[in-house]
Amino acid sequence: MSRVALTIKNAWIALIFQLLYVIIQFFSRDIFLDNLGDEFIGTAETLKSILQFLNLSELGIGTAVGFSLYKPIYDNNREKINEIIGYLGFLYKRIGLFVLSASLILMLFFPYFFQSSNINLTTIVFLFLALLISNLLSYFFAYYMFLLQADQKSYINVTIGQSVFILRLSLQCVVLIYLQDVMLWILLELVTPFIYIFILRKKVKQTYPWLIFNFKMTKSIRNNQKGLLKKIKQISFHKLGTFVSNSTDNIIIFSMVNPAMVAFVGNYQMIMNNINLLVSKLFDGTNASVGNLVAENDLKSMLKVFWEFMALRFFIAGCSTILLYIGFDDLITLWLGEKYLLSDTILIVLIIIFFMLQVRQPIDSFKQAYGLYDDIWSPVVQSVINLAFSIIFVLKYGVLGVFLGTMISQFIIVMLWRPYYVFKYGFKINHGIYWKGFGLHLVYFAMSFIIYYFISKNFTFNPNPSFLSLFMQLFKFGILFFLIYFSILAVFCLGFKNLIERFYNLIIKRFK
Repeated sequence: MSRVALTIKNAWIALIFQLLYVIIQFFSRDIFLDNLGDEFIGTAETLKSILQFLNLSELGIGTAVGFSLYKPIYDNNREKINEIIGYLGFLYKRIGLFVLSASLILMLFFPYFFQSSNINLTTIVFLFLALLISNLLSYFFAYYMFLLQADQKSYINVTIGQSVFILRLSLQCVVLIYLQDVMLWILLELVTPFIYIFILRKKVKQTYPWLIFNFKMTKSIRNNQKGLLKKIKQISFHKLGTFVSNSTDNIIIFSMVNPAMVAFVGNYQMIMNNINLLVSKLFDGTNASVGNLVAENDLKSMLKVFWEFMALRFFIAGCSTILLYIGFDDLITLWLGEKYLLSDTILIVLIIIFFMLQVRQPIDSFKQAYGLYDDIWSPVVQSVINLAFSIIFVLKYGVLGVFLGTMISQFIIVMLWRPYYVFKYGFKINHGIYWKGFGLHLVYFAMSFIIYYFISKNFTFNPNPSFLSLFMQLFKFGILFFLIYFSILAVFCLGFKNLIERFYNLIIKRFK
């Protein structure tokens, strides 16, 4: 299959499964909060954040390996692929042992950490162990998924993983509704990853019969991978910045506000994260496609694809942010009740963070494809800015302050520094080209919003909708903004015009 065809296949399969996952997660969240309580859910999410902290030991190994696999896959060099995957397994197993040891030591302090919790300590320990074992399985047995991703076959991993986890959520709902057994609910967290690992390894063996699963790692092979190890060390700093930006919020809120507030924030994060995941599934496989494109080293083609991605990301981000602002509060109220609403200011800041996350992706994709990770200072600065502002602002503004810290650090490093770095050291062209294109996209979005704002005044809006009427309202206003934004981009934006032409040719070719 062609690169574009594989990208589309990855995207539609991932999107379907993610939609199913979002639906079951939407209903299960309500059931979990009703049967387990705000404090339990907040504690569970904090434990996951603690595990993410311990997973800092992984620090970008998978990303570096994915980058190093593009060329061997392009050259069909099976010996080199086996060597890289074998080295990945060698590193991951040692990281798994470190995470296990660190977790067991950390558990000794649980009586102190959770002394004010109303949840039984035995339950907390059992939940942490279930999450830990689930985590460790990926280090020891699931690292082959990086080969699927690099080879543009991530739809295999998505199909297996999402099917198993949809099954888990469904069974957990049944357990709470009919048995009201918390321990059995936690047990399902533990058991289902084993099913995923078993099916995944079997499928990988079928897809790559030549892949050596018990690769013998010799000293000479380890010496041959010194370049990869250097890249891993560079990426580790960048993963640190990502972790601080995305995973410390819950820990700060847990320790400096209260555990129940983690659950309140988690409701908002769940919706935002699922939308992010849905969008990312549309682009599933594009990182591998960009990697192959960079391997071909055609600057004109790379820039054409870059601006097509940028136009599409802006279009999706623009449409999504409008719908989020219009319908978020009503959705939370209908779904969980008014008591779970946070302030409008918090919602706006979260939407801004969401917008930045979307429009930064083309830069991130090419940064990864080029293997540009020498700027190890930038994630350190990002982490310091994030933590400093979050802690300072949380004392004055509460939960809002945590997200203000995240927004500021993302803007300075991700939105300002990273594009400059990629254009100067990746494309090796004047970075002013990026700022001109980015600025034009902001103008197109602003034009669309102004036109939408004045037209939408003529439409009625139900202040107390049902689920159905909320959906219809979002559909009505979403279509309005979609048509306005689409028209402006189709007229003024070259990248969007090229994108329309690409999809048109693909559809014509499909039906010929």
